[in-house]
Amino acid sequence: MQKIIKKGEWKYSGSTYLPILLVEQNWDHFYEEGYSRFSSQIKRGELIYYLHFGKYCINEYGNIASDSSSQPFLSVKEAMDYVERNIEKLNWTSEDIQ
Repeated sequence: MQKIIKKGEWKYSGSTYLPILLVEQNWDHFYEEGYSRFSSQIKRGELIYYLHFGKYCINEYGNIASDSSSQPFLSVKEAMDYVERNIEKLNWTSEDIQ
């Protein structure tokens, strides 16, 4: 299950802004090796968070595909800290979507 938590725009280049999403997702057993940095912290059934950058679509199963996505984060705070450190200009266009 994937759920959009926040939507916004980030400055890509010059005056070009592209979409950004903060997404909450159930632990994914098909991607277990991708969680290796969390080996002692994450457990089956827990939620993880991703940032999705650029154009995106949502398929008939509710899964989000985007131009690019971040590493997994264990909390919204960790994902937001990453954004603040690594993105020069960012505008969230909506309040928390829950």
